[in-house]
Amino acid sequence: MKEVRINSAYTVAVMSVLIAMQVVLGSLLSIQFLITKITFSFIVTAIMARLFPPKLTASATAMANLIGMLLFPKFSFFFGFLITAALTGYTFGKLFYQKPVKLWRITLASFIVTIGWNLFLNSLWLHIMYGMTWNVLFATRIPQELLSFVIYTVVITIVFKVLPIERLTNR
Repeated sequence: MKEVRINSAYTVAVMSVLIAMQVVLGSLLSIQFLITKITFSFIVTAIMARLFPPKLTASATAMANLIGMLLFPKFSFFFGFLITAALTGYTFGKLFYQKPVKLWRITLASFIVTIGWNLFLNSLWLHIMYGMTWNVLFATRIPQELLSFVIYTVVITIVFKVLPIERLTNR
């Protein structure tokens, strides 16, 4: 794979399209409940992480989260969710960028994101925001995040096998 130049027009254009796709999938085509959100923006995050370095992916996912929150607010803004978005992009980027696509990498990234960031960190943000007890948060969020872990792993594996992402990096 070729090293990505951050200031190239191609990088800016591709990153802009991916951020827009992430906003649409994360904000418009999502289901928001009080303590959970169902979305497929992780697919775009994984593609972004395959194409761009971890820090750039982290910045872009945080920016997409902020843009989505500003344009389509579904709950009150909390800075912690930007941290979670950035950590998600960084985690995917660290495990996917310029590395061979392996099932163990996809599984590890999905586990860290769904269990580490989505379950624990987002539960902390919800606890701070709404004062909900940990028992209530975990009782409702554990089944969803376990299911999300399986969905993330399967869908990302399929996307990386089906989409010709490698051809985008050879420009």
